[in-house]
Amino acid sequence: MGTLRARVALLAFCLLAATGRSAFAQSDPADAPSRPGRQVSLSPVKDTFFAYVLGIVLTGMEVDIDNAEMRNVLHEFQSKLKFPFDLVDRVVQHNEEDTGARTISLIFNGDVIIPIPFSFLGYHPGTLRSTERLNFRVIRSSYTDPADPRVYTPVYDLTLADGSVLIDIDDWLVYLLWKVLDKLEVRHIVFFSYQGAWIGLVEGKGKVFSRDMREYFDFTNNKIIYPIPDKLDAMGLGFINASPSLAHH
Repeated sequence: MGTLRARVALLAFCLLAATGRSAFAQSDPADAPSRPGRQVSLSPVKDTFFAYVLGIVLTGMEVDIDNAEMRNVLHEFQSKLKFPFDLVDRVVQHNEEDTGARTISLIFNGDVIIPIPFSFLGYHPGTLRSTERLNFRVIRSSYTDPADPRVYTPVYDLTLADGSVLIDIDDWLVYLLWKVLDKLEVRHIVFFSYQGAWIGLVEGKGKVFSRDMREYFDFTNNKIIYPIPDKLDAMGLGFINASPSLAHH
């Protein structure tokens, strides 16, 4: 019996040596790269790429995925927006073990100059300009409507830490609707739910009129929100003022 056990043990050792891995290495999840599947996508968001990235933000998981790997996950990728998915080289989300701080990075294959990927009054009202790499600090909070405690939404504040994004609204539109529009240098992107839709609030400094500006995008229906409801803007202003970052001052 002892001889049989020895032979079985020797055979197992040889098989493991042939594969070049130990039993412990095979079972260690840290060795596997983070490539979240399609199940993380935020289902109410129609655009495939934005639904996937927003889902990554909401999960908070460690992620390092390149364009080819995203193509494998989003194999039926079809953009509902004019957003060139091929420009996205990598998406990385990281959590610091010591502090719990989270960052998410979008890395493009070069500087980006594209039409604004949301429609406004039936057309795309300018150009989005971004540096090759954007690093955001991610802060999660929540909002409960004081007038209706049943109305609750998680809030994700992405504060731009490195890189730059300019929403370059067409000149004629800026001067026509100067009270509500400007060429916006982005400082915050905030995601939250409002009346059944996922909203993206973009906050920053206006380049033409030097005002703090807030614009709202409906990710569920793929459109810029205009006019902006007073309640929605009051929520957005509250989220920006509550941000621990001083970037909006």
